[in-house]
Amino acid sequence: MLTYHTYKEVLPKELCNSIVGIAKELDSQEADVYQNGNSVLLQEVRNSRLTWLENPELTSILQLYAETANKEAGWDFHINCFETPQISFYGKGQFYDWHMDTGVELPSDPYRRKLAVCVTLNSEFKGGDLQVQKWVHPQNGDRYATLKEMRKIGSIAVFPSFVYHRITKVKEGERCSLVCWFRGEKFT
Repeated sequence: MLTYHTYKEVLPKELCNSIVGIAKELDSQEADVYQNGNSVLLQEVRNSRLTWLENPELTSILQLYAETANKEAGWDFHINCFETPQISFYGKGQFYDWHMDTGVELPSDPYRRKLAVCVTLNSEFKGGDLQVQKWVHPQNGDRYATLKEMRKIGSIAVFPSFVYHRITKVKEGERCSLVCWFRGEKFT
C-alpha cells in the first residue's frame, strides 16, 4: 500500500491558470508553521507565501479526488468536512521542510485532518518537488518518494495528513500549488 495516490495532469490548464490569477489578486502572507499550540514564522522550516481561496465548486472537485483516492488506495478513512483551500507560492530558494499536516487541530475540534489533496497549479519552475515518506522501516535507505508527476500543471496528489512530506527548494521560477485538507472524526 502506498502512502500517496496521484492523478497526472487531470485538471485543465485554463482552470489552474485562473486559480493562480485569482490567488495573486488576494492578500497573501508569509507562511507560518504550527508549533507548541501557536502559529509562528520559522523560515528555516517553511519559506513561502500563501493565501486562502474559498470556492465551493473547486472544493467539490477536490472532494471527488479525495474520495476516489481514499477508496483506490485502500485507506477507507471516514471524511465528512474540509478546510478552505490554501494556495502557496514558492519563489527561487523557497521550500517547506519535512512536516505532517495533523496536530493543528484545537482540542475542541470534533474533526481531525485525515487527507491532504495537493494540486500543482503551474509548470514554470524547477526544483520544488513534492516528496512523500513511504511506509518503510526507519533504517531503510529508500524512505521517501519524489512525486515527479507533480511537476506538471493540473496534477493531483492525495495522501494521509499524518504522513511526512516536504517541498524541496525551488531552483528556478515560481511554484504555485493548492492544498485542501479533508477531515473526519478522530481515529479510534
